[in-house]
Amino acid sequence: MGKAEEFETGHHDRVTVLHTNFNGTRILTASIDHRIKVWQRDPKTGERTLLDTFTAHDADIRDAKFLHPTTGSHIASIGNDLKFHLWTEDVSQAPNTGRRFRRIATIQSTPRIPFVSMDLKTVDNIYTTLALIDRQGLLSIYEPNAPDDFKDWTLIDVFNVCGSTNPPGRGDETSFKVRWDQNPTPLAYINSLSDDRNQLSLVVSVLNEVKIYRSVVSGGDYMSNDGASHRLMFYEAAKIPRHPALVRDVQWAPFSVRGTDRIATACKDGAVRIFELAVSPAPNVPDSTAGATTARNTAPQRQQQQQQQSSLTSGLTGRASNTNTNTQAATSSPAPPSTPSRAARTGHAFPFVTTIQSTSPLPHAHTDAWSLSFDGQGQVLMSNGSDGVTKLWRKSVLGGQWLVFAGQEVLDAGEETDGDEMDDERDDDE
Repeated sequence: MGKAEEFETGHHDRVTVLHTNFNGTRILTASIDHRIKVWQRDPKTGERTLLDTFTAHDADIRDAKFLHPTTGSHIASIGNDLKFHLWTEDVSQAPNTGRRFRRIATIQSTPRIPFVSMDLKTVDNIYTTLALIDRQGLLSIYEPNAPDDFKDWTLIDVFNVCGSTNPPGRGDETSFKVRWDQNPTPLAYINSLSDDRNQLSLVVSVLNEVKIYRSVVSGGDYMSNDGASHRLMFYEAAKIPRHPALVRDVQWAPFSVRGTDRIATACKDGAVRIFELAVSPAPNVPDSTAGATTARNTAPQRQQQQQQQSSLTSGLTGRASNTNTNTQAATSSPAPPSTPSRAARTGHAFPFVTTIQSTSPLPHAHTDAWSLSFDGQGQVLMSNGSDGVTKLWRKSVLGGQWLVFAGQEVLDAGEETDGDEMDDERDDDE
């Protein structure tokens, strides 16, 4: 692997977030110094130009990422100030003025517990869904009131992924991550096991457990006192075997046309584990689920017809004024106190079952595995950890095992390496 190029970000403290946009032409960095920097990158030369620096939060930033390019130029961020912010680019402002990105929406953590992870999914290049999880495992799902306007957001579901067990205490070490299935079509629909093409799926790391949730359209009016509309409700569809230590990160690979869903986890014990999940018909599905399946088929169509109206049309017809009383608008003021249910989201009868087809453990990937990332095809996995080494993994065509084919070690100033150490490790694995 070629020699790495040093990237001087200019932050005043440790960088906590590094993210690129869809086509790699922009890079953002976020830091403990409360600031986000956005860089313009030339895809041909790799040259980076600082576009703007702005203060995003009143505390250190936990996560930040670009939204899907079809929705416009937006950045989402969460920090330890208990807030989620959404920023939009104002091209009328000059670069490096601190005003290039302005805040258009804020969601505050109602239990006064900081968010620790977030993810967004855009369906059909239009409809965006947001998932937020705090350090005690409270998962909140939001969608914008209008698909072309991100100023107001509606809470559609909220529950605690810890279920009936007690949440972690104030001084306990925790680890929660949430990731959407970014594939445009659910695997069960591809395999003709479900008629719900609009079903949403997400994977959540819960301390040393990993759970997969899938959306179900509510069959009728669901009354609750947690402030959520519950138009969609998420139920546990599968659980990955318990890890021996905290799960630091989890990723859902794109490009599920391989016939399985691929999920990777990074664990505190230094191991990276890759799971291939398959779907199959559910045995002895009761007839009572047929009505629920019909509701799942028809309700997304009604919702899609409603969302196809533009925000201007919504204003003229007054649809926005008839918002449900349980709707929570994302403003700078805190939302009313909520009491989400502690009941476990299990027991729903899906028309298919999700099973683990294969497991590929990489037991000595790092000293303490921190984070993971798949490429756009879901074929290459990048991992890094506390040992300061970034590794690229790829599945062998012949043997089927995952092997290191490239690596890069972070060295102190003045040290050099030609990559021989990584090459030797790759040869040993082979």
